[in-house]
Amino acid sequence: MNVTVTDTSETRKDLVVTVSGDEIAAEEARVLKAFIKEAKIPGFRPGKAPEQIVRSRYRKALQEELNRAMNAKVYQEATENSKLNVYSVVAFNEQDAFTPGQEVSVDLTVDVTPDFELPSYKGIEIKAKKVEISDEEVDKAIDNIRGQRADFKEVERAAAEGDYVKLSYLGKVDGTPVRELLGEDSKQGFWGSVENGWEEAGTETAREYGIPEIVDGLVGKAAGDKFEVEHTFRDDFAVEALRGKKAVYAVEVHEVRERALPELDEEFFKSLQVESLEDLKDKLLTQLESQKKQEAEQDKRNQIVDQLLGSVEVALPESGIEGETQNVLGRLMVENMQRGVPEEELEQNKEALHAQARDYAQRDVKLQLILSRIAQEESIEVQNEDLQRTIMNMAMQNRQSPEELVKELRKDRNRILNMQRQILFGKTLDLLIKEATVSEANE
Repeated sequence: MNVTVTDTSETRKDLVVTVSGDEIAAEEARVLKAFIKEAKIPGFRPGKAPEQIVRSRYRKALQEELNRAMNAKVYQEATENSKLNVYSVVAFNEQDAFTPGQEVSVDLTVDVTPDFELPSYKGIEIKAKKVEISDEEVDKAIDNIRGQRADFKEVERAAAEGDYVKLSYLGKVDGTPVRELLGEDSKQGFWGSVENGWEEAGTETAREYGIPEIVDGLVGKAAGDKFEVEHTFRDDFAVEALRGKKAVYAVEVHEVRERALPELDEEFFKSLQVESLEDLKDKLLTQLESQKKQEAEQDKRNQIVDQLLGSVEVALPESGIEGETQNVLGRLMVENMQRGVPEEELEQNKEALHAQARDYAQRDVKLQLILSRIAQEESIEVQNEDLQRTIMNMAMQNRQSPEELVKELRKDRNRILNMQRQILFGKTLDLLIKEATVSEANE
């Protein structure tokens, strides 16, 4: 076979693989021999049927097998023997007309892994954060637990910040109810009206997920109070009919409840499986230390990654960027939906999200190229025990048996390959941290 390479860009190549008629004839002879060996034809013992009878009876199957075998040889020649470090095959014009004795040319487009000079990656200077837990942090963790287990008791007073308020409200724009302008979009329904709903008075979290002016207006209001607030919708609001419009909301307060934190008593400690306040503090101290140690290790990795990325200039394979962009975009969509961002808003901002995903993807692909080269230089490989350990940890996180997870992975080769890459990159970063020059951060 002969391979002709034409540069499309620094990382993209057009290939023409020319296969001689003799090569096709030789492959056809091999395929025919295999068919003769396996053919079951009445009147002949296995492997003894005449060539012409086998050709006649299995003509279509012979041609299909020849095409498959030759396309596989072309693919292998292009990706392994063309002296190109192929990153991915972008396009492969498979042929279905290989004929013995007739030359055939097959077109492929590939992205190649660019050649670049590795920076000095041993002895990278990084700062290590101190792992210290203050008494205030432990006390705050206790308060958070109490807040999660709080009860809410009705009070006969005006609402203070953090109280829960039962309310009803109705919004109008120039006399037209907001809910009519919202149309059938139930996901945006809270912008129109609420009947006997609950809102947290005056908190940042409530402002983020509710109507800010109502949230703030509840502070200082008692049961039976009525008041009005105005809200101007953003120019990029999901519902076009409301963009830039000013709405007036009539609000009525029905009930005020204050958060009652549980007492630090025997019952509370028993529910947390500790004996006393000191036991609880010790338990939380251990948890916080573990969390901060993980954060400190991640910070070391981030410092090394930033320095590697900043010290390498390299053209990136477009297919890698495109594929990684889709992966990142999927994660961004899930994260935004979990935060309560409506689908309509995501659709409206899809171009900005795609641009953001592409920026992340370029960074990720560049890092993958650098870490892959370092792993190659250092002969770092993924061992079976690495994969088994990762599968065990993943199974525990997903609350499933390792056997079930293995069955899932066997159906998705790409998932396994991605897992192997992540293990390889993790081991490579572990080596770089081990070899780094570490000093204590001044905080």
